[in-house]
Amino acid sequence: MGKKKRDALKKFNIFFWIFFAIILFLTLLFKANFDVRFLGIRVFWPVTRLILIMVASLYLSAVIEAKGWSRIVASLSRPLMRLGRLSDWSGTAFTTAFLSGVAANTVLWNAYQDGKISKKEMFLAALLNVGLPSYFLHLPVTFSIIVPLVQMAGLLYMGVTFLAAIIRTFIVIILGRILLKDERENVKFHDETIKEKTETKKISQIFSLYIKKRLGSIILYTVPIYFLVVLLRLEGFFQFLQSITTHLVHSNFIPIEGVSVVVFSIVAEFSAGAAAAGAMLQEGVLTIKETVIALVLGNIIATPVRALRHQLPRYLGIYKPGIGVLLLFTGQFLRLISVIAATGIFLILYR
Repeated sequence: MGKKKRDALKKFNIFFWIFFAIILFLTLLFKANFDVRFLGIRVFWPVTRLILIMVASLYLSAVIEAKGWSRIVASLSRPLMRLGRLSDWSGTAFTTAFLSGVAANTVLWNAYQDGKISKKEMFLAALLNVGLPSYFLHLPVTFSIIVPLVQMAGLLYMGVTFLAAIIRTFIVIILGRILLKDERENVKFHDETIKEKTETKKISQIFSLYIKKRLGSIILYTVPIYFLVVLLRLEGFFQFLQSITTHLVHSNFIPIEGVSVVVFSIVAEFSAGAAAAGAMLQEGVLTIKETVIALVLGNIIATPVRALRHQLPRYLGIYKPGIGVLLLFTGQFLRLISVIAATGIFLILYR
């Protein structure tokens, strides 16, 4: 494709997403009965906050690169990365993901855009961050909710989800060894590139470059997609998905009373499902084993629905739309496989 065609396609893409955002905004304005306060609380502030988080992530990426922290941060996970034939850029993103998933994905996208890693490695590294980093990032909140409410069943549930995170991590590591075999020679080159660039560029220069090259595309995709998610929520699309998924729960796995735990987890929030499970466990309606299974089922069904609501705008804001959607659904599929496998091991061991 020639330069003129690429430029024309780029202009059309920008025009399309701006036009799409305007149409969605006008539709939202009509649906909200021109309630500016509602739009401010439900749309403009969340979008602004999301963009600010991404700007902060770009700045963090610039600091990591300019200060030479990439080598230090990457060294923490280097043995695991080498096992999966992944470069230090993936290691930096993996370690960063324990603190911020947005920052980690930004590091990967920047590295890919700058030609430091391949598209294949970027994809695998992004999936790797859905494993242990994601688990530990949410661990404090999950632990503080689940253990006080369901006690031993909560600890077992945390064990099942931890095992699932380990399984996800090693599935990606194995895929890396298979799929990145031809790219193994490039790992040292990435390390040298990091060293050279960090010695010649300042934070402000790198951050300014990131803002010019990345922020425009982030806003271009994030804003209309967030508008779309809010509009779908107003139209009851996610409630429709929830009503469908509740019918997927089969009562043979747990007593019919336990299905309400799953329903609470789907329709309300995870804490509501945990509260219902705790009450039933205390009353003797559910055993410890049945409580764990009910919580796992609620997690399996509810998480993908929440991912569409909360994670989709972030993925599309950082990556290109096609890559973002594929990453989101592949990550959720990987999570589903790992949780089912971990639950199967739990059922074998806990008799």
